[in-house]
Amino acid sequence: MSTYAIPASAWIPLWFVLWLPLAGFWLWQQPRGKLRWLDRVYPLLPLAMALLYMSIGWRWPPALSGAFVQWLALGVWLWLMLTLVWLISVLKRDSSIMDWAFGYLLVAAPWWLWSQLPPERSSAYLVLVVLSTLGFGRYALYVTWRNLPHGEDPRYARWRERSGPRWWWWSYFQVFLLQGVVMWLWAIPMVLALRLEAGWSLWHGLGALIWLIGLVFEAGGDWQLTRFKRERKSAEQLLDTGLWSLCRHPNYFGQACMWWGYAVIALAHPWGWLALPSAAYVTWFMHKGSATSLMERHMMKTKPGYAQYCERVPAFFPRWPAKTPVQKEPQA
Repeated sequence: MSTYAIPASAWIPLWFVLWLPLAGFWLWQQPRGKLRWLDRVYPLLPLAMALLYMSIGWRWPPALSGAFVQWLALGVWLWLMLTLVWLISVLKRDSSIMDWAFGYLLVAAPWWLWSQLPPERSSAYLVLVVLSTLGFGRYALYVTWRNLPHGEDPRYARWRERSGPRWWWWSYFQVFLLQGVVMWLWAIPMVLALRLEAGWSLWHGLGALIWLIGLVFEAGGDWQLTRFKRERKSAEQLLDTGLWSLCRHPNYFGQACMWWGYAVIALAHPWGWLALPSAAYVTWFMHKGSATSLMERHMMKTKPGYAQYCERVPAFFPRWPAKTPVQKEPQA
């Protein structure tokens, strides 16, 4: 049964009421020390969006209102799916299964969104569904292959050690709900792109090209890193060739590019410009907000030559490596 068989006026207030105690408990249990302002925004954002729709959503044009309701419905679906994944993580005592769940849920999200649409679908819808399935499917399989045989990721293991006995329930907020809200924000371009009433447009071609560039960086960076780890002679060696000579995190840059591809496709929607802040947020998240900064701190501690590597190669945005000047022999 379609989500829209239940009127938005019925289920959106219900979601608001159910999320309210979760958000309150989440905020109350956060450490009292130094917190980023975003750590306080994430729990409140779903409440704010539901409240926004309940207060003025009835005034919006149908193209915006329909997309917003579907985005809120996607939030409920992600919430339920991540709660299930969290229960599995408690039984397995492995919170790092969120890494592969992130990829698999991003594969499933556009298919779920697509299933909620009327049966009159054009080939333009398939562009986003195919691209997202290829991109997220590759990522999910890669992360599963990389992490599954090795037990809990050391980063999550450190969080488990610091939190002590409360980690089994605190991980629900700190890992699963937090990344669920992040995933929900990232999905805005998908929602808009899948609600296009027109067919193929120039935005689809341009978005697919940007997405392809991102895939080359993400998949190519992962492949080069996997091959390097298999062939290196010491764990202290650094990969600084290929895509890794253009930037220190080509896979993260590639993922941001892929989201810009989805956002450009969404520009074919009358309200498609709303996808641009989402793509900008993905870029900030991958560059400054979480992914790159966490990895940089880890690499500085474990790789002796990493500081010199940082001096030569930019962190996120690629730059063609400068040629090393040839040292001339002194003339007699």
